[in-house]
Amino acid sequence: MTLSIRSLAVILSLSIAVPASAMPVSEFLPKADKLMNAGMGAMFSKHRKPVMIEMKAVTNAYRDDIQAARTAGKTPPSCPPAKGKGKLNGKEFIAHLKTIPVAQRDMEVKTAFHGFMKKKYPC
Repeated sequence: MTLSIRSLAVILSLSIAVPASAMPVSEFLPKADKLMNAGMGAMFSKHRKPVMIEMKAVTNAYRDDIQAARTAGKTPPSCPPAKGKGKLNGKEFIAHLKTIPVAQRDMEVKTAFHGFMKKKYPC
């Protein structure tokens, strides 16, 4: 079976667009919690980069999901203010993660973030 250049490009773009693995809350929460409590030391923490990368991926995917729902003419799962108009409080998100029962913390951070945003910005 031979692949056309176009098919190969589509496969490669899909493999690049999808992260290799999403971080579960059980892994993310201790790192984020340490960062929040580190004060100025957070800049030098080994946890800073993985937390930042995960949050960037999660927030970008969240925005994409909201836009996809709107484009499809559906009500999005939450209705946040326009990009740059609202502010997310990291402590508030960490507090939300801590309310998730330990037995359910294997869920992806993305799923937890969607739940947080649905509470914060209901439609």
